[in-house]
Amino acid sequence: MTVDARQRQIRRLASRGAVLCTLVLFAMTVRTILLPKIDQPSPVDAIFMLGGPGPRLTRTLELARSGIAPVVVISMPGTWRCPDSSRTGRNVEIICFWPDPMTTQGEAREAGRLARTRGWESIMFVTDRSQDSRARLRIGRCYDGEILVSAVEPRLRDWPYLFAYQTAATVKAHVLQRGC
Repeated sequence: MTVDARQRQIRRLASRGAVLCTLVLFAMTVRTILLPKIDQPSPVDAIFMLGGPGPRLTRTLELARSGIAPVVVISMPGTWRCPDSSRTGRNVEIICFWPDPMTTQGEAREAGRLARTRGWESIMFVTDRSQDSRARLRIGRCYDGEILVSAVEPRLRDWPYLFAYQTAATVKAHVLQRGC
């Protein structure tokens, strides 16, 4: 086999390998962003709303009205102001905070801190479907208790942006920011 033929063969194999890796990465991304594990609501120590798009506050207050938790924690980037507990129709404590940093990582740190100081063993997190898997990863690094996720559906027109954003943020969480 000539040197040129060998180089062409190596390029072909490398090209096929790159296509295969791209397809596998795409399939994994579709699985974690479009088809994540969604939990059924059940009694927990707290409901914790992550900031971001979609009707998260509405879903959080619905869960509080259902009586599954005595405490609701709201990340303020997800809403304009801290809601009054009267919106739950129950005697529910509402805690609002600004994460530091203002990212899922900051929210996960606050969840871990609150869980340690208050003795929480289970938390229902409210986010959107695209963030579910990454939120579980981030939160699991800061909180040792049971993590349940209730996801709201993003608007269809938001999916292209969310898919790109969550893909990049997931790579960042796996590669660059591996701690709490």
